[in-house]
Amino acid sequence: MRLRRRFGLLAAVGLLCLSGAAGCAASPGEVSQPTSLPEESEPTQAGPQSFSVAYSRDDTLNPFSAATEANLNLAGLLYDSLTVIDDSFTAVPSLAASVTQTDQTHLEAVLHDGAVFSDGSPVTAEDVTASFRQARAGTNYRALLANVTAADTDRNRPGVIVFTLASPDPNAAACLSFPVVKASTLTNAAAEAPVGCGLYRLQSNDAGLFLEANPYSGKQPHYQTVGLRHLPNSDTMYYGLASGGITYYFNDLNSGDMPRIAGASAAVNMNALVYLGVNTAKSGLNTTAVRQALSMLIDRRSLVSSAFSGWARPATTPFHPAWAAAAELTGLSEGRDLTGAVERLEQAGYGTAKGQQKLTLELIYSNESGSRAAPAEFLRTALEGAGVQVTVTPLSYAAYKQRLSAGKYDLYLGEIRLTANMDLSPLLTAGGSAAFGVPTGGTAADAYRRYRQGELSLAEFTAAFLEELPYIPLCWRSGYAGYDRRLSVVTPHGYNVYYGMVNWQ
Repeated sequence: MRLRRRFGLLAAVGLLCLSGAAGCAASPGEVSQPTSLPEESEPTQAGPQSFSVAYSRDDTLNPFSAATEANLNLAGLLYDSLTVIDDSFTAVPSLAASVTQTDQTHLEAVLHDGAVFSDGSPVTAEDVTASFRQARAGTNYRALLANVTAADTDRNRPGVIVFTLASPDPNAAACLSFPVVKASTLTNAAAEAPVGCGLYRLQSNDAGLFLEANPYSGKQPHYQTVGLRHLPNSDTMYYGLASGGITYYFNDLNSGDMPRIAGASAAVNMNALVYLGVNTAKSGLNTTAVRQALSMLIDRRSLVSSAFSGWARPATTPFHPAWAAAAELTGLSEGRDLTGAVERLEQAGYGTAKGQQKLTLELIYSNESGSRAAPAEFLRTALEGAGVQVTVTPLSYAAYKQRLSAGKYDLYLGEIRLTANMDLSPLLTAGGSAAFGVPTGGTAADAYRRYRQGELSLAEFTAAFLEELPYIPLCWRSGYAGYDRRLSVVTPHGYNVYYGMVNWQ
């Protein structure tokens, strides 16, 4: 996609981390699809002559052990993978000539003939399996590979790697998007990187480190070199962008802060779901009609524009609307349906009429990072508009997790970052890391299992989910891209903040 530039100062915004967040920032820049060349009346603007980005010289550039966001993001430039995630959140072959699901629990990837690293040496199946082991052992790709238990080479078929899954997954090809490095060059040293086969390779001169276009990639990026500037934290990165020291900067806004800087900015699609968790073991909340009513009372468009200042997108299904496979799914309403909500509450015996009960609930959230009160207060106001009494309780993160684990809550504000294979297992399976209050033996969980096994379509699972609503999707939080206003083409997304860099200018 082509990002239209937006100028001016960005106000501070607070966002959710695991629980809730809030903010009062200016809305993000517009995001549009590439269409045509500028009209003749628009002056043609040349891009910046050079391109520089932030990194930390105190952290390694090994993608499997990098601890800083800036260095981990550089994996998108230094390394390739068997598959890559495109801007429709779809896995497409890259280093792999093909990826075939041979049965429900096995994938077969075939390396491209002639695939080489940035030093000119061939990429081997053994490099892939070694990279897999590193990725699965570290924290950066552990969630992505949670369902992939093994990667094996085939002696009779050089260049073929067979991956074994713990359970069926129709989107398992996306799990092969982990970086592939040259096994013999693995290092965890600060400011050093294993050899990869990405668009660029790491180089150094008397002035320090920089990225040089990989002559073996078969691609010609507009910027043949990319400068690396040691900017170790968000504050220094913001100043670096504002002063022109760096050309582009991405922040996933996980800290809850938005920069105040002049320049161009845009919202970046991230697969970060903000949702209203429901304790379905509680009286009232164990009724489908009540959960549906609570969802109907929430105006998701207003939630995004007010509590998130536009740095989010309404969530109407369990999947991000940018995912191509989910584009045609029918989902929840983005707006509020007060009449429908009252009808469902009355159907369940709740309301203000004689003989009806008043629904009284507590909503908990963690308040440890940034301002997280606005989404919670928005929800309280929305629900109380139909006579539902809601008490909002901010908690420390430790207390928040303790209450969730003990089941001592009615509602909670949560967030989860879905992996590239769109895995809902953490939310819908017994023992899942985010399955608080979810009936993991319910119809939605069963439909998800059947979808993964190929017995139901994505639309059929989604319909079952929306009927039961084991948790209530609210919005998909966006990331922030700030960049030199002279750039006309910038195409990041949440799985690769340098996606399409070959064409940036």
